[in-house]
Amino acid sequence: MEWFFRLEPEEQVFIKRFLLSSGSLKQLAREYDVSYPTVRLRLDRLIEKLNFLT
Repeated sequence: MEWFFRLEPEEQVFIKRFLLSSGSLKQLAREYDVSYPTVRLRLDRLIEKLNFLT
């Protein structure tokens, strides 16, 4: 779980909101008031970062 604490606070919040929305990117897009592709891009970048950290 060390990797989680190495993330930026806003990345940690994003992960929490992702989990609480049951992984629904459409729901996250509504919550953040952005488009689905924007949320998808943010998730892809976060996945890339996690691959680097672990």
